[in-house]
Amino acid sequence: MGDIFKRWRKQRGSGSSRPAPSKLVPIESVGPTRIGTADLAACGAVAIVAFALIALIWIVTMGAVAEQSTEIQDRAEQALVGQAATMAETLAYELLLIDQSLTIIQANWKADSASVDLIKLQEQMPALTAVADDLFIVNEKHIIQQDILPKAVGQGIGSTYVTFPRGSLEQYGSDGTKNKDSLMLQAGIGGGVEARQFPTYILRPLDHPQGWLVGASYRSSELVKLFAGAALGYNSVVALVDTKRGVVQAVVGHAARRPKTDVSKSPLFGMLTRSRKGTWIGDTVIDGTRRLHAFHRVADRDMAVVVAANWSEVMVPADNLAAGARSLAIAATALVLAIGGHVLWELYTIRGHRRQKRILDRSRSELERLRLEESSHTARARVNAARLQAVMDHTADGIALFDSSLRLAQWNHPFLRGIGIEPRREMSLDTLMRDQIGRGLFGTIQDIETEVGRRTGILRAGDPAGLPQPGADGDNLVLRGIPTAEEGFVLMLTGFSWWEAAPVRPSSTEIDALGVFQPASRPVPIEW
Repeated sequence: MGDIFKRWRKQRGSGSSRPAPSKLVPIESVGPTRIGTADLAACGAVAIVAFALIALIWIVTMGAVAEQSTEIQDRAEQALVGQAATMAETLAYELLLIDQSLTIIQANWKADSASVDLIKLQEQMPALTAVADDLFIVNEKHIIQQDILPKAVGQGIGSTYVTFPRGSLEQYGSDGTKNKDSLMLQAGIGGGVEARQFPTYILRPLDHPQGWLVGASYRSSELVKLFAGAALGYNSVVALVDTKRGVVQAVVGHAARRPKTDVSKSPLFGMLTRSRKGTWIGDTVIDGTRRLHAFHRVADRDMAVVVAANWSEVMVPADNLAAGARSLAIAATALVLAIGGHVLWELYTIRGHRRQKRILDRSRSELERLRLEESSHTARARVNAARLQAVMDHTADGIALFDSSLRLAQWNHPFLRGIGIEPRREMSLDTLMRDQIGRGLFGTIQDIETEVGRRTGILRAGDPAGLPQPGADGDNLVLRGIPTAEEGFVLMLTGFSWWEAAPVRPSSTEIDALGVFQPASRPVPIEW
């Protein structure tokens, strides 16, 4: 019997070569992994396309903005150049009319100086007095001998300043008109035109007496009217500049309130002396405001008309268009970024799906392998269970198998007959000992728990002497404990005087799903 059990231990015990249990090994990490070359190339391509589209959007937008700004500036320059040319031509006609009138007076004086009366000539030449504020004849000492203003006779040139304002701020109506004889600064600036004009004297020599002159003072009324009709916008200005001395002869607009009349050192004055007409962008010397200037020289005169419009107002349409274009560009940029981000996210998602699919495929392959391995192990376990059952059924010794928790799992018929109690599945070793003592198999025991502990300790220690055990047929049996390597436990009950082999060899139908033989001709033991 000892040899048989040794062979059984070789098959089931620590000395047997059993296959190691299968373990699931992670195949691929689910977390972030290194980006592959293809994925990196795809992401780079998307980024390059997105940045190229954004760059194209802004290049086209800024190009359109620049083009619109240039077009608006060109239109403004053309309008200002036209106004400057019109005003210069008008001033040229007024000055020409004064020249013609003075030429007539020169001729009359030469023919008969005694018959020349400026007051009478004023009635005969209304066109002259329409553009000239004063008409006078002075002697060699520049003392007025005749004047259309009787109060100025006997005074020097410039005495008319008492009657006509010299460089004072004047207020005109919204149409540029004003009572010529009024010296009062009219109130109600809103909607009107402000102007400040300095008289220009046009002098012609008389043939006699020596040094006598005929002249007229000129302050253009058309300059204000043309400014009012031009509608150049808020804070625009028109100036009449002496191109010889670099001083301002007239200023129309808000800049006339506190003007700087000396422009000889400004960049604009340099252009006035070099060119007949042109445009310039910069700060107006008169008041320091940045404007778009257009200038035009008066024909055959040392004068130039400067027309300027506020630069910020000129470029308002361009700024509005630029703001709208930039808003559209920003929206388009955001849209491109959103689409690019969505594409990158989709690429990342597809990459993740591919990785998950690879993991799933490999997991399925591993699961299939484990299933095949499990089927092999199950078949092997059934064969081993059948062998063990055959050993247990064909031996005369009683055998009981306990699991790692020392609970009864399986036993054979000799053990059932000789143990003296009815074994039960999941019965612990302590309970088995306690039931035996309770049945009185060992006589009267005073301290049952102490005896249970003693007997259990001997068995678990694997004492070769074992414990004496009375048999049902009067046999003197020995109960031994055999620990196993898998933390299981075996009880061997030996000393039977009888031996009965199993009547039949187990068939495949007598092995249950767990691979444990169920003998039909004997009491059914509890399955493993």
